[in-house]
Amino acid sequence: MTVVNISNIVKTYSGKLGACMCGCAGKYSYTGDGAKNYGPGYDVTDSVNERSVKIIAKKVLTNPRANRTESNEYVFVEDREKGTIKVVYFKSK
Repeated sequence: MTVVNISNIVKTYSGKLGACMCGCAGKYSYTGDGAKNYGPGYDVTDSVNERSVKIIAKKVLTNPRANRTESNEYVFVEDREKGTIKVVYFKSK
């Protein structure tokens, strides 16, 4: 069993592939620290769900197809068969 450390994670996203990522076609889940210190500029406390963050982060970070090449601020996995995308966003340094 892989334990996921979420201390450097701000939020995760799980949604439809090819749709906008504003949240209308998916769901953002924040860590408590992510919502407080790295939020989008409006209240996201209703989206704090560290359990969801851990579940999605584990699915992304343990997936050998995870794309880590585009940025060091996020990692994502596209599932074209299911039409979904999962993203893990990290704290900026």
